[in-house]
Amino acid sequence: MTDYLLKASALAGFRKTVEALGGETDPLLFRAGLLGRDQDPDAWISYRSFLQVLEDASQVTHCPYFGLTLSQNQDIEILGAVGFVMQQAPDLRTALRELATYFAHHNQGGIVAITEQKGIAQWSFTCKLEGNAPTRQQLDLVVGIGLNVMRLLWRPDWHPNALYVAHTAPADTNIYRKRFDCPVFFNSDSTLMTFEAAILDAPISKANHNLHRVLEDYLSNLQVAFADDYCGQIRYVIKQAMITGDCSIERVAKFLAVNKRTLQRQLRAQNTSYNDLLQEVRFDTARQYLRESSGSLTTLTDMLGYSDLSTFSNAFRRRFGKSPREWRKQQTQDRALLT
Repeated sequence: MTDYLLKASALAGFRKTVEALGGETDPLLFRAGLLGRDQDPDAWISYRSFLQVLEDASQVTHCPYFGLTLSQNQDIEILGAVGFVMQQAPDLRTALRELATYFAHHNQGGIVAITEQKGIAQWSFTCKLEGNAPTRQQLDLVVGIGLNVMRLLWRPDWHPNALYVAHTAPADTNIYRKRFDCPVFFNSDSTLMTFEAAILDAPISKANHNLHRVLEDYLSNLQVAFADDYCGQIRYVIKQAMITGDCSIERVAKFLAVNKRTLQRQLRAQNTSYNDLLQEVRFDTARQYLRESSGSLTTLTDMLGYSDLSTFSNAFRRRFGKSPREWRKQQTQDRALLT
């Protein structure tokens, strides 16, 4: 089954919530392969593992609306740079559109959308995972965070016109109605909040337009570097792992909080393998280095994780029909012809 990546900042408040409900956090995180990952909010973790730990926490604490409870201990800061750019947006419409555009920088496995029709706005969330993924707690978490964000950016007493949730109703639904102060509909086709579209043009107080432009440029450039398809994500992680000097499948699997066999199985489902992706990253990095840098081939060999220069040169020649030196020389000649 395909998986996606999620920033570990999504675990903010998890310990506090579990312990407040009488549960133990470490066993839950350990079983999900996420123990210690809550200490590094910028790390990427397995989205399926995150969904599972939410579901497990709900069971252990006997709290059917654990995700909604967790949302009370989270705010816009879990979104990282995406949350920062939203707070600097000129108005609510821009902020929510930027959330939809850049949401993948926080959660690769979800889609956020903002739409308008006949004066009513809809803010929706869709999980991209296929198969039997436990999404109930995630859906509650998302709408709870959505409420927090709207109250931060617009007004502390804001509430939606209506809330639609794509899961069955718990035995007690009062917590939803008390929290959102609006009609709540369960068993919906999708999870969304509706509200008056007129407020979308409301300015955001204390927004810094210059900072907003800088952050938006940063996210735009990052979006190009980090594709939202699964193989693209793994290539990105491999490239980051390469910087540490260890881009082995064991290292990358550990980084994603999955075991080696799971990662291999997921890549087979994508008709590829870890070695194929590793070679793609290595050769893309090599060509960029040879094209743009005058550094030594020995340095490049070490950077790519090859045992020696001969091994790298032979692999490069098999791939491109030229040695690295010949390829670099050809690039230099080609650039000269263009000038």
